[in-house]
Amino acid sequence: MTASAETCPSQQHVALELAGERLMLRADHSLSWPAGETLFVADTHFGKGGVFRRQGVNVPSGTTEADLGRLTAALNETGARRLVVLGDFVHAPPAGDEPWLARFARWRAGHGDVEIVVTRGNHDRVSALPVDFDIDWHAGARYLEPFVCRHEPGVDPRGPVLAGHIHPVVRLAAAGERVRCPVFWRRDDGLVLPAFCGFAGGAHVTPAAGDRVFLVAEGEVIEARLA
Repeated sequence: MTASAETCPSQQHVALELAGERLMLRADHSLSWPAGETLFVADTHFGKGGVFRRQGVNVPSGTTEADLGRLTAALNETGARRLVVLGDFVHAPPAGDEPWLARFARWRAGHGDVEIVVTRGNHDRVSALPVDFDIDWHAGARYLEPFVCRHEPGVDPRGPVLAGHIHPVVRLAAAGERVRCPVFWRRDDGLVLPAFCGFAGGAHVTPAAGDRVFLVAEGEVIEARLA
């Protein structure tokens, strides 16, 4: 399924009501829950660039710093007191001397008043990180009424699921051209967030009838009509 070029008016952030709560879909790929003083992100994949470089793949450095800068800006703008990472906090089990760990430790020291919750994803194959970041790890879902926070989308009888894992993207077609855009995907069972990691691919998704998709492109969030 392709999102048509006909879209709703764009803005930097878009409000969405879910389970009677007002959420803000943000152009930095994060999700703000103002009433809960909570910021949600999915698939941060910290250390991913280093994994590629160790395997001989020449990829740009500095992605961790850029992503942490975006997190700082999002926390400051929203005033969130809690950060929930919906799985895949790390890309692979890190060694104790990996540079991103020191960068994150410095960042964490500057945000000591923010509670950090991580619901483990398929890449979080660690029982503990080599550095204590004061993170509340959950092997399964974390229920923050009325939301169920977990890595993989799906149905949960307790309420709508906020998830990641898929890195959802859709194709946008216009004048014979096509581009792929990351999206927030509103489904019957909840909401799937785009990957927060700046060095992440995406999987093309096929929304069902009645679903809503919100494109994220060039600092704007746009609800697209499905065709």
